[in-house]
Formats: sequence, structure tokens, C-alpha cells
Amino acid sequence: MDEKLVLVFNTNQNKRFTLTVNNPKEGITAEEVEAEAARLIAEDIMRPSQGIPVSLYSAKIVNTATTVLK
Repeated sequence: MDEKLVLVFNTNQNKRFTLTVNNPKEGITAEEVEAEAARLIAEDIMRPSQGIPVSLYSAKIVNTATTVLK
């Protein structure tokens, strides 16, 4: 089973930007995710077409399973 951390940010253009991190650290906490998202916003390093991220809208861990049929 694969895991992804999906972060959704609000931007300065009133849009949303999604950042997906494959295979996040096992046992990562909400506090760690929020702190890292705040650091990314403060360092002003992301420049997606949706605008500059200004706040964290949501964060979730998504588990996916792949079944090979052939």
C-alpha cells in the first residue's frame, strides 16, 4: 500500500494549490505537518500558477492499493 501526504494551500489569488508528497514519514503528526507547511509559506519558495500559498487549507494522508490484473 502506498501513502501520500496531500497538502492543500489557499493562495493570494483566492485559489487553491495542492502539493502531494509521496511516502511521508511514518507516524507523522498533524502538528509536524502544520509546522512544515508554515515553514514552506514563510520561506516563500513555492510559485504555482494558482498564486502564492498564504495558508494551509487542509492536509490528509491518502492510502492507495494497486492490484495488478495482467
